[in-house]
Amino acid sequence: MTDRDTRRRFLTTSGGLVTLGLAGCLGDGGSDGADADGDDGMDGNETDDGMNEGDEMDGGDGMDDGDEMDGDDEMTESATVRVRIENVASAEFYPADTSTDGAVWVTPGAYAVHEGENPIYELGEPASVGLEALAEAGPPTGFEGEDGLVDELGASTDVHDSGPYTPADTVADPNDPTGKVPGAPPIAPGGAFEFEATVAPGQRLSFASMFVPSNDVFVSTGEDGAALWPEEGDPVDGDVTDAVSLFDAGTEPNAEPPGTGPDQAPAQDAPDQGDDEGGTVRRLSDVDDGHEYPAAEDVVQVTVTPT
Repeated sequence: MTDRDTRRRFLTTSGGLVTLGLAGCLGDGGSDGADADGDDGMDGNETDDGMNEGDEMDGGDGMDDGDEMDGDDEMTESATVRVRIENVASAEFYPADTSTDGAVWVTPGAYAVHEGENPIYELGEPASVGLEALAEAGPPTGFEGEDGLVDELGASTDVHDSGPYTPADTVADPNDPTGKVPGAPPIAPGGAFEFEATVAPGQRLSFASMFVPSNDVFVSTGEDGAALWPEEGDPVDGDVTDAVSLFDAGTEPNAEPPGTGPDQAPAQDAPDQGDDEGGTVRRLSDVDDGHEYPAAEDVVQVTVTPT
């Protein structure tokens, strides 16, 4: 897996030096009717620097009045923020004899910094193969031999920064019996992932992790993502959990209650085990499968802190 840091991109503005045209220059040192003023062969110039009267230099940088540099290195204003995704679910939400011993788990996932709508899914449309893999089995890197959600986001022209958050980004993990961090994915209640992202004004955050146990439920931001840096203002510093919801990927039927089905993680024998649903991405609140799920804010808490 490519390290997350190599996927970060600084937003730079392209631009070149402004070339000033010097009117009245005679390359051969003069012509019929031209009066040479000094030895430089210039017509009507009063200086020795090769400029006509009225030519103005805006300092020594070759830029006209009104040209603006956004910093000495021509970089768009940007900042780094730390995102924390903490599992705040109950350890006893489901019966103790379910596949997670009653707890709700949250898998490693993928994130994207973007403008406009959430690039991870489109409501009412089929899930991508990368989202299908994450929602059914957990890995943001995809099914074997196929692109994962991390790859899809990295290839999107609408995404400015993206990558996975993985076991290496685990900062607390009660699911690790050795008590060492990072532990084994997914994180149990009380566990948390933390990662850093590069943001600029007007950009937003979207992410996705599998909700375990389930057939194809995932936690993600809403269609607009979570605001990271308003156009007018400073980078967000605080809780953005209100932008998070639970979704059904529409790729596998919710045939059994969470934690009881053989086609659900972590009980399934293969990542893509289970029938194809052939459906579309929907908010879980719009899916009437008769099963019980916690509210999104009772699954994760998401906070953003400028570094």
